[in-house]
Amino acid sequence: MKHKHHDLIAAFDGEHLLADLDTLGAIGLHPGAGLQRMAYGAADLEGRAWVLAQMQALGMDAAIDAAGNVVGRYAGREDLPAIALGSHTDSVPGGGKFDGALGVLGALACIRTLRETGDRLRHPLLVIDFAAEEATTSASPMGSLSFIGRLDAAALEGPAWQERSTRALLERNGFDIAAMVANRPPAPLAAFLELHIEQGEHLAARAIPIGVVEGIVGIRRYYVTFLGQANHAGTTGMARRRDALVMAAPFISAVREVAIRHAIVGTIGRLEVHPGAPNVIPGRVTLDLEIRGMDNAVLDTAERELASLAAANGGDFARGNRKEPVPAAPPLMDAIERACQAVGLASTRMPSGAGHDAMNMAALCPYAMIFVPSQDGISHAPEEFTHAHDCINGGRVLFATLLDLDESL
Repeated sequence: MKHKHHDLIAAFDGEHLLADLDTLGAIGLHPGAGLQRMAYGAADLEGRAWVLAQMQALGMDAAIDAAGNVVGRYAGREDLPAIALGSHTDSVPGGGKFDGALGVLGALACIRTLRETGDRLRHPLLVIDFAAEEATTSASPMGSLSFIGRLDAAALEGPAWQERSTRALLERNGFDIAAMVANRPPAPLAAFLELHIEQGEHLAARAIPIGVVEGIVGIRRYYVTFLGQANHAGTTGMARRRDALVMAAPFISAVREVAIRHAIVGTIGRLEVHPGAPNVIPGRVTLDLEIRGMDNAVLDTAERELASLAAANGGDFARGNRKEPVPAAPPLMDAIERACQAVGLASTRMPSGAGHDAMNMAALCPYAMIFVPSQDGISHAPEEFTHAHDCINGGRVLFATLLDLDESL
């Protein structure tokens, strides 16, 4: 990496990044209950207004678009497609101050460094604070879907975190649905980079400071039903019972075994026992299952095994929603690894088990993600914590990657 790049990386202001995390982290904070900065609520809109003000203070051409995304442009020296950076600042109910926010504020720290050193890159830069990334609306991640022109108006009819529908939440806050659906990127993009906390334990447990995300996993959902016969719990002998929960139990245990065998994850997150009375033998059990992994062939094999296991235990196995894996761009992953070498940090390649705005941005341009450790793997909770040095490391690697891509793209 050029000597000038080393000087720029050395000028990266990590302390300002930490101060920004504290300032933004106080907006919507309920002591003891974490962040309450849910999509399009008062605290979320206040946080977005604060981000907009920071962009404007850095001399960026910034505005809030039709979907509530905060978008700021920092001009480049050449007429080239923009390199985009960013994440989100909305939260789950009771979230932490690092999820999403680190990616937005880390991007702003990159712009601040360029401004303070009087530098501009070849490419213009676009910093985006995406709206409604968290699944608190029926259309999430809504901001990035709108940004890429793929927001489905029909999805807005489902419930939101405090309204009977997402449409009602938007309309109550003055958003124009037609404009959200018609939204498009303001400029051609060359690449998208997203810095994010891992939200898992892989990096922290291995004391590795940087994760280079290989891609965002595919997600498959299934609905499995076991039909038995409801009957009196006191008068029906054990040999005569057709207990739907007993039928379901081996399948529930098998989900874990299948996931471990194929190095994926599998979760049964909802289980309903009907009729649900303590003195009635369960006559019907329904459960929701999901599996996640990066390799479609592996997921196909696991799906076949699970369907066979359900049938063997008398269950009906129905396929639900399916999201494909979204691989990151190898040249961008290589650039992140070169950036890690430039700043003297070890890294490892790893998948993202959670969804991010980057998976939507992949429809527009190559993307890559940088992970930093989450202490104890905790996220989406008030206890979410990433050490100050890890936040700064992530910001510096993001900046070094940006400098690399500005020359290599």
